Amino acid sequence: MAPKVKSRPAPRFPDLEPVTELLRTPPATTEDRLVRIRALGKRVEGYIRFMCSIGRLDGSSAEVKEEAVAIFYDRLVNMEQELGRIQEGLLLR
Repeated sequence: MAPKVKSRPAPRFPDLEPVTELLRTPPATTEDRLVRIRALGKRVEGYIRFMCSIGRLDGSSAEVKEEAVAIFYDRLVNMEQELGRIQEGLLLR
């Protein structure tokens, strides 16, 4: 009897899978970094869409959803603040 092989689950955002491939290689130039920044922005937008539709997610308790939303929010606020500091620093130079 052959052992069961777990198949990889379908990605939640299949249109974002190429981003994963793109990020496997380090950027060599500023333009490469900008391409990756745009791709990451699209991926983050996908995560935000997912979190905003969390109410329709079956199989997770209200407590788990609430905790996930709280953590996501906190991390998003921290990320926004860090990115804002980078922009501010660049504009002040």
